[in-house]
Amino acid sequence: MLAVRSAFFSVLMLYGAAALACFEQADGSTPKLVIPLQEPTKLAHNQFFLTLLPQLLERSQDEYGPCELQFFGEPLSHERISALIAKNRYLSMNWASTAKDREHKLRAIKEPLLKGLMGFRVMILHSDNKHALRYVKTPTQLKQFSFGLGGSWPDVDVMKANGFKVITTSSYELLFRMLSAGRFDLLSRGFNEAIPEAKLHEHKNITVDPYITVVYPLPVYFFINRDNNKLAERIASTIAAMRADGSFDNIFYADPDIAKSLNDLRLEERTKIYLCNPSLPPDVPFDRPELWHYPINNDACRS
Repeated sequence: MLAVRSAFFSVLMLYGAAALACFEQADGSTPKLVIPLQEPTKLAHNQFFLTLLPQLLERSQDEYGPCELQFFGEPLSHERISALIAKNRYLSMNWASTAKDREHKLRAIKEPLLKGLMGFRVMILHSDNKHALRYVKTPTQLKQFSFGLGGSWPDVDVMKANGFKVITTSSYELLFRMLSAGRFDLLSRGFNEAIPEAKLHEHKNITVDPYITVVYPLPVYFFINRDNNKLAERIASTIAAMRADGSFDNIFYADPDIAKSLNDLRLEERTKIYLCNPSLPPDVPFDRPELWHYPINNDACRS
């Protein structure tokens, strides 16, 4: 059985030579795939990836060899994660929403991991303002509200390009304290993030908006060092095989947070506000319907 070093059990800080993704290590230890440490808020919504990755590695080990999944030993900002992967230092891989700038720096394995649903944005807001979005039907009406976002998220460029007021911070956890303190009105989260994060931070008097979803194309990919051809081949070919035999969808729809979010958020019933994503790379596979939960396009950029 594939060995997995989980944040729940042990964390190893790696120093010294670059961590080579799923290759033999200089000290003879089991090859490593090192991913960012998952802080409590991230653990609340990233269980799908932490379930998928060990299965990808185990399924491909006969062809590519054994590989041990391991967390980096301390929290890192999105900017630092990208920089370390780009330099092939300490980190092997991350998953993130794609953008032109990110794909310029890193190699995207272009298999949409969340079936396009990260682009269905759900708002977390202060509990005192739970009904603030009840009558919002258009982008113009939504622009009266300010948005809190992580400074390196692709959503920043999307929201600014569409004329929204954005307040950013490099600290992921700080966003929830800022929302609670009234520093901004809305915290925009992906469909699978909103419910578990609001639950984790409910003591901060925040809740999930029940009325709208802001929609724009925002595929989530695995990102690795641009020169790591073997890892790219290993991950892409194994995901393709898992899609073909149905095991990818089985893992996806069986994930408790994804299943609960799809059931409780009632995306079909919400008012949808469509925005253009000008940072979207040009080769997103919109023509492959099996990759998406809902049909996806970028028509808002043509209006």
